[in-house]
Amino acid sequence: MDNLSRAASAPCREALGMNRRNRDLVDQFNLRRRRKLADDKILGKALMVAHGVPIPETYAVIDSMRAVARIRNTVSHLEHFVIKPARGGTGAGIAVLGPRTPHGWAALSIDVWGEQEIRKQLGQILFGDFSRRPADRALIEERLFPGPLLGDFPLIGLPDIRIITLHTEPVMAMIRLPTKKSDGKANLHLGAVGLGVDLATGRTTTATWQSWPITDHPDTGLPLRGLAVTGWDRIVDVARDAAHAVPLPYLGIDVAFTRELTPVVLEVNARPGLEIQNANQRSLRPSLRRLLAVRSRGGDGGPA
Repeated sequence: MDNLSRAASAPCREALGMNRRNRDLVDQFNLRRRRKLADDKILGKALMVAHGVPIPETYAVIDSMRAVARIRNTVSHLEHFVIKPARGGTGAGIAVLGPRTPHGWAALSIDVWGEQEIRKQLGQILFGDFSRRPADRALIEERLFPGPLLGDFPLIGLPDIRIITLHTEPVMAMIRLPTKKSDGKANLHLGAVGLGVDLATGRTTTATWQSWPITDHPDTGLPLRGLAVTGWDRIVDVARDAAHAVPLPYLGIDVAFTRELTPVVLEVNARPGLEIQNANQRSLRPSLRRLLAVRSRGGDGGPA
């Protein structure tokens, strides 16, 4: 039984499936030759910079084993940083490091990462271990710290907000809340909570965890429904700006709300996953249909 079926409820019986998503959205709207602009984080960040969209600062791009050998010069002065594969997915290959200690950098997965662990991670990225490709590049970038995204609600790690857009208009949103099980990462496959957000009000609605509907956070026991998302209008505006920057009509935009109270785009996705329907306990189909109907009538394409 797939994830959508396990979390099915009455509003979600018409859930958009993987085959329909690929055929009717990805293949129809996202030209194959342009998908690399979203699939490759380095190319995607270049587009964001060109359009003035806020993103994490890039400290270095590692594209050879020679650069891996010189990693001490690249990171020795950094208190915190993140390692990412340029073409990775589902959070694989990402290492969040810091603060710096006399023996290396603190990490969530093990006590300390030294140069040996960093070089090993970078080597695996370059050889495509996290991207299912024969080769990849690695990003060394700024580590972001969470702001009060949900007011006083305690946060573990850095949550992100996934907003699905079609023709630059938001159609559905959720927050991915890290948990102890997800090792502080905002990834549903690793055990983060998917928390639906009402686009119009910026308040949380329904939630899922490990594909099952929940009402309370699995670590804190605090209720998840009805929380106001801080800076919601600015988060949506930044997602729209990112969608305008990428020449792909159907996108998943990932945004973080930082301790500087600023929305920052983490990445864009040309094939956004469908778990967002579980989090909202409703199908993407009606919102997508409404938006396309408005556009076909020559309307302004406002929020679906």
